[in-house]
Amino acid sequence: MSASPSVDRQISGRFFDGESSGARAATACLQGEQLRLDLEDGSVAYFSAADVRLGIQVGSANSYLHLGERAALESADVVGLQALAAGLKATDGGTVWLRRLELNISLVLVSLVAVLAMLLGGVIWGVPWLSKQVAYRVPVALEQRAGEEGLDTLDRFWTSPSTLSEGRQQALLQAMQPYLAALELRYPEHRLKVHFRASEALGANAFALPGGNLVFTDEMVALAEHDEELVAVLAHEVGHAVHRHSMRNLVQGSLLVFVMVSLTGDVSAASDLVTGVPALLATLSYQRGMEEEADDFALAFLQEQNISPQRFADVMLRMDPPSGEEGELDELSGFLSTHPPTPERIERFQTGY
Repeated sequence: MSASPSVDRQISGRFFDGESSGARAATACLQGEQLRLDLEDGSVAYFSAADVRLGIQVGSANSYLHLGERAALESADVVGLQALAAGLKATDGGTVWLRRLELNISLVLVSLVAVLAMLLGGVIWGVPWLSKQVAYRVPVALEQRAGEEGLDTLDRFWTSPSTLSEGRQQALLQAMQPYLAALELRYPEHRLKVHFRASEALGANAFALPGGNLVFTDEMVALAEHDEELVAVLAHEVGHAVHRHSMRNLVQGSLLVFVMVSLTGDVSAASDLVTGVPALLATLSYQRGMEEEADDFALAFLQEQNISPQRFADVMLRMDPPSGEEGELDELSGFLSTHPPTPERIERFQTGY
């Protein structure tokens, strides 16, 4: 009768049987072509090489051997577990390659740069693309309802009834009506409606709410020196409406918050300065693109209607007159602006392209 194979080395650890959450102290060693486990209660268990798999170690944490389908042996003696697995020629589950990657600083840095690049690309290009796809699939009726609720909110907190006389409002609506009719004929799904409101907080302004509600402040009307200037502003705001920019902004904001929460695991982190600034800059960039898209729409419409694009340039010059001052502060304010730089916009309308 031959002698039993010798035990080369014993490894201490904790044995998890996969049936309960508790662990039992155990020692492991090689015995022939099997792994032998001596448990603290005196019992012995054997596992063949086919049932043993070396687990993946993360950082300096304990390593472990998978034993069968559910059991495992955990130990701080990583080298010992690796020796046992090597003795059985057990699969390493990727441990060797993972350790090499962990210790290779160049690969770690390359991986970090790649992840950051993918994240940045997703925020800059992926989020706006997805937002556009989602926004264009939102039913127009739902968008119109959102616009009506938005107008109600403005009336409660930001605006008050217009101080323009009824006659002046009707005259303005009559001047805009032919152009509104032309636009509604081209875009029948949008119900375009002009509203006049007074607001010291908003000043000279005009904006498009979801669904085609177009708001002009009394200050904007007072700023215009010709009704065609207001028609030019109207065309710009209709460009926002038909391209569904308000809805796209809503979707983008929601997606950006979702991305920030996914990265940080904390809802409050979405408003944190560190995580919020990149989202803010990305959002402003998207809005500049939307403003350019609305400008394109307005320029083409004015040319079709034989209205001089200079009308838009004139009212823009009055809204944002050139200061004649340049410097880092002006460059920063131009970057943070949600609109393209005013001189560039004016030049486009003055040149007609």
